[in-house]
Amino acid sequence: MEKCQKCGNMSVNDNGECVVCDESASVNPYAVSAAVTDSFPIDDIYSTPEAEEYSKIFVGSKYYSFFPHGGDIPKSWNWAAFFIGVFWFIYRKMYLYAAIYLGLGFLLTGIQSMLGISEVITNVISIGMGVGAGILANRLYKQHMDKKIAETLAVAQKSEIIPALKAKGGTNLVGALVAFGILFAIIVMSMSAMGI
Repeated sequence: MEKCQKCGNMSVNDNGECVVCDESASVNPYAVSAAVTDSFPIDDIYSTPEAEEYSKIFVGSKYYSFFPHGGDIPKSWNWAAFFIGVFWFIYRKMYLYAAIYLGLGFLLTGIQSMLGISEVITNVISIGMGVGAGILANRLYKQHMDKKIAETLAVAQKSEIIPALKAKGGTNLVGALVAFGILFAIIVMSMSAMGI
C-alpha cells in the first residue's frame, strides 16, 4: 500500500487506486493485513483534516470524556475502569483487554487458594490492578481506536467509513451486563459449593 496524495491515507492499491477516496476502487486484499501490522503508520491517518471527526464518530457522545482537550489526547485517569475494570473494557468493545484483565483476576484467585496467601495481600493486589486499569485505560482505548480506524480506512469505500466506524466503535452495554450476570452466577455457585 502506498500513501494517497489526495487523502493522506496508506490506501493506494496495486492498481494505483485509493480505496478510501476513490468510490470505484477495488479493495486491495492485502489492505487489512497492512493495517494491523506494527509497521503500519497509524499516525498518517491523523494528518488529514477528518482525523478528529473519525475519532468522534468512533467514540460516540463521550468523546470529550476521554479527550477533554480534543486532539485525541487522552485524559490520564479513568474512574470507570478503576471501579469496574473488566466490565468497562467489554462496554468499550475492548474484548482482548477484558480477557487479559479477567484472566489476571482468576490467576490471582487461584494463586491465593493454592498457596494460602493472605486475603489482605490479594486485596492489595486487586486494588493495584484497579489502579493500573484506571491509569492505562484511556491510553489503551486510544490505541484500540487508532487501530480500528486504520483498519476501516484501509478497506472501506468513502461512503462506508462512517457506518463502519460507528459499528466498530461506540459501546456494548448488553455485553457488559451479560458478563456481569455470568460472573455473578459463577461467584454464587462457588460460594454455594463451599457452603458459604
